[in-house]
Amino acid sequence: MFWHWRAPVLGLALLLCSAAHAFTFSYGSWFDVKDVKNENGVLLMPLSGGKYKNVKVLDKDVYRFLQQCKKDCRYDAPQAQFASVDYRTALTNEHMLIADVDFNGQVALTFLVFKNKKGFWVKTPDEAVFKDRKLEERVKAYLTRLAEKTL
Repeated sequence: MFWHWRAPVLGLALLLCSAAHAFTFSYGSWFDVKDVKNENGVLLMPLSGGKYKNVKVLDKDVYRFLQQCKKDCRYDAPQAQFASVDYRTALTNEHMLIADVDFNGQVALTFLVFKNKKGFWVKTPDEAVFKDRKLEERVKAYLTRLAEKTL
């Protein structure tokens, strides 16, 4: 009797957990993106604060590759060329720059750059974890120079 009514509830919970399984996507040896989901072939990138898209897939080949992932996977990216073609001052804070940085034209990460009394502070999206610290420092230096011109 104890398991009679709980078994269906447990089965439903296990089914829901498996349908919403998140994985980590590694972009070469450069950075990882946590909490990517593939729900029935639809790729769901993680959202900051439940609403901000700080990670975007720009390339069809990368998108198709990620659609095939069911668990942690690594996309081969032998180089990491980057540029910001979309940046703007935040509407709510004139001392904040919002910059999308494209990596090889395949993946874009949204960074925030804050101007303060000591200079500038660059915030990396929480969903992205850089494995290559030199690349991360180059991106931050690039964004600081961009903010110096813009803010």
